[in-house]
Amino acid sequence: MTPAAGLSLTSARNRRRFLAIARLVAQVYGGYKTIQLLSKVMGAGRVRWMYQRHHASSAELAYRTATQLQGLLIKACQFLGTRADILPQEYIDVLSQLQDRVPPRPYTEIAALVEAQLGRPLHDVFLHFDPRPLAAASLAQVHRARLHDGREVAVKVQYRNIAELVEGDIANLGFCANLLARVERSFDVRMLLRELGKHVRLELDFEHEAGNAARIRANLLHRHDVAVPEIFPELSTRTVLVMEYLPGIRVTDVDALAAAHIDKQEVARLLTEVFCHQILVDGFFHADPHPGNILVQPGPKLVLLDFGLAKDFPPAIAQGVVQLTSAIVAQDRDAIAAAFTTLGFRTRNGNSQSLIALSDMFLGQAVRSGKAYMDQDLIERFSEELPRALRDNPIVKAPSDLLFVVRVLGLLSGIGKQLDSHVDPMSVILPFLMQKT
Repeated sequence: MTPAAGLSLTSARNRRRFLAIARLVAQVYGGYKTIQLLSKVMGAGRVRWMYQRHHASSAELAYRTATQLQGLLIKACQFLGTRADILPQEYIDVLSQLQDRVPPRPYTEIAALVEAQLGRPLHDVFLHFDPRPLAAASLAQVHRARLHDGREVAVKVQYRNIAELVEGDIANLGFCANLLARVERSFDVRMLLRELGKHVRLELDFEHEAGNAARIRANLLHRHDVAVPEIFPELSTRTVLVMEYLPGIRVTDVDALAAAHIDKQEVARLLTEVFCHQILVDGFFHADPHPGNILVQPGPKLVLLDFGLAKDFPPAIAQGVVQLTSAIVAQDRDAIAAAFTTLGFRTRNGNSQSLIALSDMFLGQAVRSGKAYMDQDLIERFSEELPRALRDNPIVKAPSDLLFVVRVLGLLSGIGKQLDSHVDPMSVILPFLMQKT
């Protein structure tokens, strides 16, 4: 496999992007491998200092590379920046800045894109269009505007040529992932990368996102404590999305929440409830709940944004998720293994030990510990036990549907840690399981 094989983007630009990604992977991996080898002959204090220094330098390098290349690498780093539950603080401090501080594209470029897509001058559509973006992300940026009837809207505009850049980045990251999997057999992210590639392409279709938003809005309309912006389909296209403007406080801005007299523990509980409802009751859920996509209004009331990544479970999978969750809550190892098998998981030798280890990552640790996120002790235990279980008996087949649940739980765990959540997951999950039995 060669980087960007089969793509039209085989230019010097793509070669530069590949070299930048390869350099990032090599420097980060090489640094950790060196420290790992040196740890055999150096004192614990010195090794700890070396790790902290490499965490910081790796995070800075990832930030610089992502902001230089943009595209898919920014999206990957944004995800990592939300994982306060598993990544060292040095990474969170640096990469979390990418959630809403991605370098924006010039207003003239954005205005031209909107006019081209809507086929009209900007002033014919909007009474006012703020040239300063509300947020700039990996694939698009959002501007506040006002329609001629006075309604406040947010306008999401996809960057020019971003689809082509994403295709190149998928190929480049795939090349690096293949190489890493050969060097470190216990570190194989190729399945996750394939899923990322498949679904980031859907995120580039704003008509698809509009449909997701409308469906989740309808599913949650009965709740007074959640808001999903209304979409204006007559003003939206595949690369421009116009929606109702809903203000709020970023979910992880604990100082701003306190200043607004919003209890962060209530926010944490509400967040858990809303996603349990989507996954266990609706079988259709927002699959990218990073902090930039969740705002909070007084009440508290959640505002969910950005539905480019959402997942619709087939009925059999939805029921299987309920069965798996029930088995984990009951801590029934045989039922856990049976539920995983029903969902389509397979291990090399048929033994269930790897599946039991995976269930701990899925939800089991939260049920037993009563914590909404993983603390450092749990992280260290899983970093040892899960790879060992997977090496002894690899999972050779896993349904992509469940990867989204794992992703959502990971993102919510990261938010939970930043909120210092005291929510007992069992108390939130049980009422939803009772609805389904």
